[in-house]
Amino acid sequence: MPQISVIVPVYNVQRYLRRCVDSILSQTFSDLEVILVDDGSPDRCGAICDEYAAADPRVKVIHKPNGGLSSARNAGIEAAAGEYLAFVDSDDWLDADMFEQLHRLCTAHGAQIAECSYRSIYRDTVTEETPCTAGVIEAGPSEAIRGILEWKHFKPVAWNKLYHRSVIGSTRYPEGWLHEDEFTTYKFFAAAKKLVYLDVSKYNYDRSRTDSITGEAFREANLDSCFALRERREFLHHFGFDELEEQDNNVYCWVLLDRLYQCYRNRIAGPKVDAVLAMAAEDAVYFESHPVSPVYLLQLQLLRDNGLKAYGQMRDKQQ
Repeated sequence: MPQISVIVPVYNVQRYLRRCVDSILSQTFSDLEVILVDDGSPDRCGAICDEYAAADPRVKVIHKPNGGLSSARNAGIEAAAGEYLAFVDSDDWLDADMFEQLHRLCTAHGAQIAECSYRSIYRDTVTEETPCTAGVIEAGPSEAIRGILEWKHFKPVAWNKLYHRSVIGSTRYPEGWLHEDEFTTYKFFAAAKKLVYLDVSKYNYDRSRTDSITGEAFREANLDSCFALRERREFLHHFGFDELEEQDNNVYCWVLLDRLYQCYRNRIAGPKVDAVLAMAAEDAVYFESHPVSPVYLLQLQLLRDNGLKAYGQMRDKQQ
């Protein structure tokens, strides 16, 4: 049984796929398997995956009809044999010692999740996401989830981490939704006894693709983040993370109000817009008895009482 199963969803990335897979197979930590999930890719990705499987016994290939990123990750989870799991996006690549470093941290600190910093790459611009002090931070679940709320050190993304399979458990990525990481990462954090963060960039996140989700203009599907954060709010309340309540509420309200404002600015309408407006009306009542910034409560009440157009016009005047 390999120590690490690396799950790589593959779709329409033939230009980048070899760079990604080569960076995994050349890791200094070699006790791993690579699960390439060909998610019905229309280009040569499926054939490239098969070439790797024929050349290296550590590579497994799953060919499946297109179902989206969550579906591909879930297929990889089901096929994984490793004690630890990792996710890598197929247009990104890894530093050679990433898994060696993360596995060492898990074993040395008795942690179930290890995370490293990353470089964000857009064409010729490379940005270090943290100062890279080479420090190591230990955290419990609450502190790590707070990192998600503050976008500091621990992040909600799936791909710069090593997870013990026990924290994955029966949790799966939500199929048919964007912002799938925001539905899941905090659940993995909550299932861990200890997490550790390495303040050194070992993952290279490529934002250069013009056809990637992160490069697209705002659309109705971006409202999925509102549903993800509403679910997180309910999860944290149910499992007693009371110390995070006010901060989580403020993050949720900021995202909800910003997404609805973007719908107004981009003249987007549809069933998800209506559903999020209904959520906002419920929240205007909910937050009368739960801690949140008075500014957000006032905006929710204005939105409920006057509608999206009036709320959007108010925001326009504040720009």
